[in-house]
Parts: sequence; C-alpha cells; structure tokens
Amino acid sequence: MEILNQFGVNPILLLAQVVNFLILLLILKKFLYKPILRVLEERKKKIEESFKNAEEIEKRLLQVAEDEEKRIQKASLEGEKIIKEAQLSAAQIIEDGKEKAEHLSQRILKEGRVQLQLEKERLQQEVRGDLGNILLLSLQKITGKMFSRKDQRQLIEQAVKHLKA
Repeated sequence: MEILNQFGVNPILLLAQVVNFLILLLILKKFLYKPILRVLEERKKKIEESFKNAEEIEKRLLQVAEDEEKRIQKASLEGEKIIKEAQLSAAQIIEDGKEKAEHLSQRILKEGRVQLQLEKERLQQEVRGDLGNILLLSLQKITGKMFSRKDQRQLIEQAVKHLKA
C-alpha cells in the first residue's frame, strides 16, 4: 500500500474507478453492444436477401432469353414451313401454267417473309416488354423505391435502346 501512496495513487479511489468501469462496461454491453449486434444482423439478412433477389432476377432474365430464343426458332420453323408450302403450291401451279405459277409463288413467298418478319417483330416487342417489366421490378426491389409511370417508361425505353445496341 505504501508503494501506491508513494506514486500518488489512492487505493480507495482506484477501487472506486474499477467499480465504475465495470458498471459502465455492463451498461454499454446491455444497451449499446447488443443493439448494435442486432442491427448488424438485420443488415446482414437484408444483404443476403438482396443477393437472393439478384440471383432470382438473373435466373428470370436467363429464362426470358431462352424463351425469346425458342420463340424465334419457332417463328423461323413456321416461316420455313410456309416457304416449303409455297414451293409445293408453286410446283403444282407450274403444271397448269408457268406464268400463273410464277406470280402465285412470288406472292406466297412474300407473304411468308412478311408473316415471319411480323411474327419476329411481335415476339421481340413482347420480350422487350417482359424484360422491361422484369428490370423495373428488380430495380424496385433492389432500391426499395417505387417509380412513377414516367420513370417506368424512361427506364424501359433505356433498357430497350440498350438491348438494340
């Protein structure tokens, strides 16, 4: 004890400081540390949810791309089928008369190409609309913000322009 007094340390004050420190430590642990841990855990869960949502959106985008490819292939097969049917019709009409068959085959081929082009454009527009909606939903989920109709239209137009490029 004399050594402590020689250094100017009062043992009673030192003991009081230790008790005060322990009380402060317990108070901080109960009222500050646990809530901070709870907030960090909640934030961790939100981040994990965001990653899961991003993965789900990515899967949806891949599915939309696959669906688009299937639709284009189907339209192409239908177009080829129409062209084949036109060629068969043209062969039968040639027997009746070359001039009549020439006009008819040209008309059928043009119609087939136009129908194929129209179907392709319709499918592309439908896929773009679906993709725009998926992008909009993903942005709303990620940002947690609701977009106005004007904002939605702008975002969709930007996404479509980006896809065209």
